[in-house]
Amino acid sequence: MKDKEQTITDISIHVAALSASFKPAPDARHTTHWFTTDEVFDAIRRIDPGAQITKDQVHQAMHDAGYRYQNRPGSTGLDFRWMLQAKEIK
Repeated sequence: MKDKEQTITDISIHVAALSASFKPAPDARHTTHWFTTDEVFDAIRRIDPGAQITKDQVHQAMHDAGYRYQNRPGSTGLDFRWMLQAKEIK
């Protein structure tokens, strides 16, 4: 029986691409964009439909890259989102 080839996606490539335009926001006041883990996951899957990733891997990769998440100020209910700050174009 042949061994099945396993496709492995290095999620850090996608987080690095995200980090080309954004950096971790230090706090809510400096946040320019708020994304849920689902939104980041969906964006990666749109860019790389064959990516064999999970939402847990996306969450961990974002955390490892220094991004933080919290409830948006003024939100009613729990709606945790990643805090990103747009990088200045030089």
